[in-house]
Amino acid sequence: MNRWLARALCTSALTLVACDKAGPTNVYYGMATAAEFGDTEGFLKGFTKESKQLIQAQLSLSEAYGLKTENPLSMLVFSTVEKVEEDGETAILDVSRGNTKRKIKMVKVPDEGWRIDVKVLGDYWADLKKGK
Repeated sequence: MNRWLARALCTSALTLVACDKAGPTNVYYGMATAAEFGDTEGFLKGFTKESKQLIQAQLSLSEAYGLKTENPLSMLVFSTVEKVEEDGETAILDVSRGNTKRKIKMVKVPDEGWRIDVKVLGDYWADLKKGK
């Protein structure tokens, strides 16, 4: 079975399960699959309420001005989750696309489940650059 089809089936299965019960890996694959299929609303479901508007604006600007490196899709959508470390209300996902690797920090939001908060993620990436 092709990888994208498998992820699409996983995403469909996730809609049958309450979002707050899905683990960070499933939520991530759901939003990444939605992005791959051009489902912006599905992609945005992977973000906290506060982050959705910012990501939507960034998507619109990057599309309008052709800013591929600043596009949230290229920054956050990867094909494989290699490792997940959960620590209470946070999770770090090691993701990859070919030779490109990145760490994505997610937070557990009450009554919503695992989500990406752009402030938390931005601070985390800044700390990684500083070697913290």
